[in-house]
Amino acid sequence: MPADVNPELLRLLRCPACKSRLSRREDELRCSTCGKTYPIVLGIPDLRVYEDPLIPLQDDYRKGEKVQVEAERLNFAELVRYYWSLPTYPYTPPDLKERFIRQVLSQEDRVRETFSSSIGRGQTFLEAGCGTASLLRVVSSRFGLAVGCDVAFRWLLIARKGLQEAGLPVNLVCCCADYLPFPDEAFSSVAAVSLLEHVPDAGAVISEFDRVMRKEGSIFVYTSNRFSLGPEPHVRVWGVGFLPRRWMSTYVKWVRKIPYEKKRLLSRFEVRRLFRKVGLDSLEFSLPAITAADRKKLRGLEKYGARLFTWLGHVPFVRPFLLVVSPVIQVVARRTRTNPAQIADALASAMSRRA
Repeated sequence: MPADVNPELLRLLRCPACKSRLSRREDELRCSTCGKTYPIVLGIPDLRVYEDPLIPLQDDYRKGEKVQVEAERLNFAELVRYYWSLPTYPYTPPDLKERFIRQVLSQEDRVRETFSSSIGRGQTFLEAGCGTASLLRVVSSRFGLAVGCDVAFRWLLIARKGLQEAGLPVNLVCCCADYLPFPDEAFSSVAAVSLLEHVPDAGAVISEFDRVMRKEGSIFVYTSNRFSLGPEPHVRVWGVGFLPRRWMSTYVKWVRKIPYEKKRLLSRFEVRRLFRKVGLDSLEFSLPAITAADRKKLRGLEKYGARLFTWLGHVPFVRPFLLVVSPVIQVVARRTRTNPAQIADALASAMSRRA
């Protein structure tokens, strides 16, 4: 049976609807303010306001139960392969399944080699949309409490297996990224990898990140770029992002014969606007690094494109263009704060110059 929920995590949790404290009653959490109750399922608190858009709630639980049974006898890599042997909606072609499996199993090394240094250290950390918790496994030791959350209950059971194999604390919560069940200013650092392209309202998600981030904290976002010169990563079709959004699904279905649903890739300009809208105006965009392992998997045009991308990334006047058409958007966001004393000094200096 799964281990019980970490008491430190339980103390941190809040009602996602009204943000009040929760009390535990056996296998559920109850909000005394609004009266809502939330179950603890297979050892994971489920504080979702709405179900995963890709799967009905009960199907999510049933799939999770199957994964948990297999987790008792399989290792993490085997469990990932088992998951992709199950039926999916929308239908996933075999070549894409194999690609996704390879990505998951190599993601921890990719994170460690490329962007883990953007996370930093601190007291508390949140990975939103954690999936199999690759980032959480890499940075967990840098924080006193590291929490992962995702709307997909079934994926959290796979994430737990990976954390257990790594000998790391398991602090996982099932929730919606735009209704985070945490108090204001709870986390020193917030990160989201491959999340924003899957949520219905990216602005609401970033607003929640801002709410739970401490005043001097940071937010790291890694998301697929709408205007990438490479193929769309979920369906492996070229040019999707350059079409009007209302044409994308028809185009993918025509080219790939599969649906293109519940995906909304953002551009660098859209990401910047969303952060600035919530007052996060200190933004550091960076180019993604292509690891040696990833380069070995590339073929044909993509292989030569990756070489050219890496080379051009070292040319200063080309970098701004590459940030617009890069395969992914990487950005660290902080809140610019000016010390009142600095304002007073600046005013005094300006008045003295006028005198």
